[in-house]
Amino acid sequence: MTWFGRLYIWATYRLYNEFAWAYDLVSWLVSLGRWSGWRLSALDQITGPRVLEVGFGTGELLSEMAVRGLEPVGLDASPAMHRVAARKLARRALDIPRVSGVVQAMPFPDRSFDSIVCTFPAGYILEPATLCEAARVLSPPDQATGKGGGRLVVVGIVVAIDIPVWRRAMQFLFGVQGVAVLERFTELAQAAGLHVGILEQGNGSMRVPVIVAERQH
Repeated sequence: MTWFGRLYIWATYRLYNEFAWAYDLVSWLVSLGRWSGWRLSALDQITGPRVLEVGFGTGELLSEMAVRGLEPVGLDASPAMHRVAARKLARRALDIPRVSGVVQAMPFPDRSFDSIVCTFPAGYILEPATLCEAARVLSPPDQATGKGGGRLVVVGIVVAIDIPVWRRAMQFLFGVQGVAVLERFTELAQAAGLHVGILEQGNGSMRVPVIVAERQH
């Protein structure tokens, strides 16, 4: 990653902390208004009612899951995001469990969830410990009933941009192609016992991959 890419990552972490109050607006702007639709696409791929959202941010997806009758739980390491989400959920009269912690060491028992959703994650999503923990807390397949294993659904690990100026900017920032990121994720997920499928959300000049990684054993 270039020095400018590292600066970008630093700025992103500031958005999760000191400037958490601006997260929704910035997300809407950088995605040209597509952010909400991309995020909701994760729910099309989940299985079962017990859903953990990793990095829940301002709580929008937690709210949507509760409205749909699911049983969401949120995990986020940012105290600022916890505060922002708590205010938003309180305004909507929603009481959704939220836990402070990191995804590399989740404070949950084995087999706790049917699905995990993670939208537009930071660099932690490419750490081996993250994928191993995801596999651990997901439900295994049930051979007696034929039910598949729990799913880790990741949206926006990269963004496919067909606008030449934007595409060159992303290459300058990160010095890496989206294909390499997807290949790295797939390698780590398979090593953790997850089978990976990749779909694509959206059309036109900006698209995001939707990764479905299902527990195998």
